[in-house]
Amino acid sequence: MANANFNDIIYGTPAQISVVRLANSLWPLLQNDPRFSFQGRVVSFAGEQPNSADMVIELARLQGYSSCHFVPKKRAQALIRAFEAAGLQPAIWNQFWGREGAIAASKTFLSEYIKPDSLTLKTVGPNTPDSVIDEISEVSIASGVMPVSGTTMLGEQPRGMMLYVENHHRQVLAVGGAFMAYHPDSPYFDEAFWGMLATHKSWRDLRLASWIGAQTILDMADQFGARGFSSGVKSENPASHAMCNRLGVRPSQMVYAGASAPETIGEISIARQSAETI
Repeated sequence: MANANFNDIIYGTPAQISVVRLANSLWPLLQNDPRFSFQGRVVSFAGEQPNSADMVIELARLQGYSSCHFVPKKRAQALIRAFEAAGLQPAIWNQFWGREGAIAASKTFLSEYIKPDSLTLKTVGPNTPDSVIDEISEVSIASGVMPVSGTTMLGEQPRGMMLYVENHHRQVLAVGGAFMAYHPDSPYFDEAFWGMLATHKSWRDLRLASWIGAQTILDMADQFGARGFSSGVKSENPASHAMCNRLGVRPSQMVYAGASAPETIGEISIARQSAETI
C-alpha cells in the first residue's frame, strides 16, 4: 500500500518496501564512491572486480538484496558459489545492453509507430498526482516489476525519469523509465539503467512498452547524455526479449549477479521482482 505523502510512496511486499527504504537511506553514504550504483531500488556494485562477491554479500545483508552489474558470464558461477556459501539466495539476470544502436533503433521505432487514439505519453513531475504514482506502482507490481519510490520517480536522485501512458479516463496503462545509475567517475558514467517496463494486462497488444521504452532512450540521451542502456531480463521472458531487441537493447555477454539475504528480509525471495527486472 502507499503512504499519503508523495515523497514516501513505496509499493510492494513488506520485504520489497524494506529493501527500497534501506537502499534510499544507504545511498547518501555511498553516492560519492564510483564503485557503487543506484537506480532507485537497491544499491549495487557497479562492475565486476576482484572483491565483487564480498561487496555484494555485505550490501545484500544490509539491504536484503544487492547485485553486481556488468559481470562477464564466465564469472557468474564464481559469484553464485560465493553467495551460496554466505547463506544468500543467488539470482542471475541476462544483461541486455545497447548503445548508439539503441538510440538509432528507438528513433526508427517512433518514426513508424502509430500512436493509439486517445492515449497520451507523460513524464512524472512535481505536479503528478499521488493517485497516478499509486497507479504506476500497481501496474508495475501486476507485471512483476518492482517499482521505485514516488520520490525517485521525480528523477532528481538518481537523475532520470519515469514515463507512463494514460487513456482519456486518466487510467495508467503502461509505465517505464531509466536512471543514470553510475558515478561520473565510473567507467559506466554514461550508462543508464533502463526498463522497468510494465503494461496493464488488457493493453498488451499495442506495443505501449516499446513506445515508452523508445521515448525514454531518446529523452535520456537528450537530457542526461546517456549513451548506454541496459536492463536485466530473465531467460524465460520472450516478450521482453523481443521488445528489447526491437529497440536495439540486445543480449550481451554480461549478467547482473544478484543475491538476497533471508536473514534480512525473510525466506521469501524478491528475485522475481528485483531491481534488475525489465
